[in-house]
Amino acid sequence: MIINHKVSFAAVCLFLLACLPGFSQNVKIDSLKGIVETGAKDTAMVNTLNDLSVLLRRNQDEEEAIETASKALELATSLNFKKGMGYALKNSGLVYYNRGDYLEALDDWTKSLEIFESVPDTLGMANIINNLGTLYFQAGSLPKALDNYLRSLGFAEKAKDTFQMTTVLYGIGAIYGELREYDKSLEYFNQMGRYTENLNNNQLRTYYLMGLGEVYMKKGDYEMSLKYYKEALPLNDDTPEYTHNLTMLGTVEQKIGDIDKSIEYLNLAYESAKENKQQWETVQTLIPLGKLYQDSDFSKAINIYKEAESVSKQMETDKSLVDIYKGMSETYAIHGHFDKAYQYQELYEAEKDSLFNLETDDKIRGLQFDFDLSKKEDEIGLLEKEAEIQEFKERRQKNMLFATGIALFLIVLLAISLYRRYKFTRETNLIIEKEKDRSEKLLLNILPEETAQELKEFGKVKAKRFDSVTVLFTDFVGFTAYAQNLEPEELVSSVDYYFSKFDEIMEKYDVEKIKTIGDAYMCVSGLPEPGENDVFRAVQAAFEIVEFIEASKKTKMTDLTQFDIRIGINTGPIVAGVVGTKKFAYDIWGDTVNVASRMESKSKPGKINISESTYELIKDQYDCEFRGEIDVKNKGMMKMFFVNTKKTDHLS
Repeated sequence: MIINHKVSFAAVCLFLLACLPGFSQNVKIDSLKGIVETGAKDTAMVNTLNDLSVLLRRNQDEEEAIETASKALELATSLNFKKGMGYALKNSGLVYYNRGDYLEALDDWTKSLEIFESVPDTLGMANIINNLGTLYFQAGSLPKALDNYLRSLGFAEKAKDTFQMTTVLYGIGAIYGELREYDKSLEYFNQMGRYTENLNNNQLRTYYLMGLGEVYMKKGDYEMSLKYYKEALPLNDDTPEYTHNLTMLGTVEQKIGDIDKSIEYLNLAYESAKENKQQWETVQTLIPLGKLYQDSDFSKAINIYKEAESVSKQMETDKSLVDIYKGMSETYAIHGHFDKAYQYQELYEAEKDSLFNLETDDKIRGLQFDFDLSKKEDEIGLLEKEAEIQEFKERRQKNMLFATGIALFLIVLLAISLYRRYKFTRETNLIIEKEKDRSEKLLLNILPEETAQELKEFGKVKAKRFDSVTVLFTDFVGFTAYAQNLEPEELVSSVDYYFSKFDEIMEKYDVEKIKTIGDAYMCVSGLPEPGENDVFRAVQAAFEIVEFIEASKKTKMTDLTQFDIRIGINTGPIVAGVVGTKKFAYDIWGDTVNVASRMESKSKPGKINISESTYELIKDQYDCEFRGEIDVKNKGMMKMFFVNTKKTDHLS
């Protein structure tokens, strides 16, 4: 059984301590290995192999855990022991899930579910469907996750398994919390609470109470949040969650305005984190503690932030540095040290950009998972269709053999058969042509036409170097703030509106769109066939984007969010090609791409910022404004120019 928690809901799995390796667990592994080597090849041996696979996974021996689960599956299949087969597939899926191989986990758990359904095993179905819900939750597919959790809850209720029902209710509550539907989240957490009262399990009770505390804090009901966090504290005083509980109590007291109580809780949390060597919790406690001393004690605040910075860097994670550098910049500014404030403001901006890229990568992985899942579903549908066709052919053949014994009806049956075959062939050909056209259109949407033809002909695409292309980046100003405050449907609708228009503009100027990354739009002029007007087409496309954004703001559409935009352009050599064989994607690489991205990040709202290399190509045709040399991360000082107006028309 696996339980998923997003960071906002306490961020650890239930019973994590039970999964930690230890001496007694190693002894049990050795004991089971002895039984495997000497025992009979029967259903009891299948169960032993499955138990051994679970222990090996908990002991982080993942390769051996998968190998053992495979042996259990092989033996169970030879014995036609379906329940053993189902649990073997479940165990191997858990290892793949822990590795982040979600599609492999999905394969194993889907097969496991089919086996449990055929037995039938109600509790096994509840468990696997719950795991599938967690898989979709982790991949960011919240509707599918919720659907699986609700199905799992139905089977758990049918099996009258209170423990399984409790874990599923936690997952449903967490999803509604992520969707900001706090009343529904509380409804499912409260259902969970009614069951935990009878289970006598402090860890489940702890997560129930801390989940409620989190939801009420997000709702702004700090008194209720404080109540539940205080109730949870004595239940987890000997667990890793104790430090987090103290930190949250300090955070809520700070929101209420009781600074002394907040400092007291945060100091206790800091001592607990240090004593238990919890580096992450140490940083999470120091950040709010530093903020409390920003106004009153400059030296103490700075020392606290510097300790947090040191611990964060030891963990080799940049996620906390954003808050640390922001706090240090604010502290220096409050006390008049403006040079230091500016220095840490620069570090804050750099870490924020880095964190945004990490979050974007997570979103891309989630979208890639959905895309790969859709392809798998299409493959399954195709196999089912082929099986239906084969079954039809076999049935028709039997009918023809039977008809040979009846001479009187032979001609009639033959004519009917020929007619059906003609109709079937015609319909099948139409389906094949339709699917072929669909595949062609889909491929051309993903890849340039020349690249798509090469991929179809040779099965792969050679990487190509282009000596001079023009790369263009756009980015919406303040998008992160919009994303936090807007409803998901409104945000997606607005981004789709702008990007759809961008696609039209790129097609008009024969500029190749490469990809979108969150709210960033990336394209290149000069692919796949370079031309003498490439740079001018890119600049004209940029002007039209700016004009479109300004016109959109003037229309004041109430159903769409209005953004400002930054644009950056750079010209130079790149390498282009297709990455992967099954999950292929067309992309470009090179320093030219990185500089184009930096041009965008250093641009201003409504402005087109270009590099020196692009300026040298267009300076005679466009009125450009020299901005001076600007410091660029990892590049040093670079000359930049704003493109203001066009002198002459050089596009044919």
